[in-house]
Amino acid sequence: METVAFLQQQPLFGGVDDRAMGCILPLLRELSFVTGEVIVHEGEEGDSLFVICSGRVEILKSSDSAGSETGRRIATLGVGDVFGEMELIDMQCRSATVRALEPVSALALSNGGLFQIYESDLPTFALIVLNLARELSRRLRRLDELAARTAATGEPQTDDPRP
Repeated sequence: METVAFLQQQPLFGGVDDRAMGCILPLLRELSFVTGEVIVHEGEEGDSLFVICSGRVEILKSSDSAGSETGRRIATLGVGDVFGEMELIDMQCRSATVRALEPVSALALSNGGLFQIYESDLPTFALIVLNLARELSRRLRRLDELAARTAATGEPQTDDPRP
């Protein structure tokens, strides 16, 4: 029940009731990563999103298409943040590398798991997709603000693109 309460407090599962969470919980995989471990590589195929339960990660973006693990840090994420959601929506390759800055525990929801929610509980599926859209919209608004400041100053901004 502790995990259910934690997830319901996070943006991805906001508004999802206890009954639906009881059905979603078995679809989530518990994963652990050590400091410095690469969780996902830019350019690889991905089929899961991750909710960070403990620890912090950095998001690295390379300037080439090879997806180097030494790309530029564009964000850091912590408890409750989600990454990997873009691949579930657009079914493209991973857009960035994600590396653990400290020991990390996360819950992963696969594309297949999301499809099971769609098949079994359409209202909950719609709520989760709406929550994903809201999160992506918040990120886009923040990036718009950073781009505007960069254009105004002529200098690249180093702010984290997370709200």
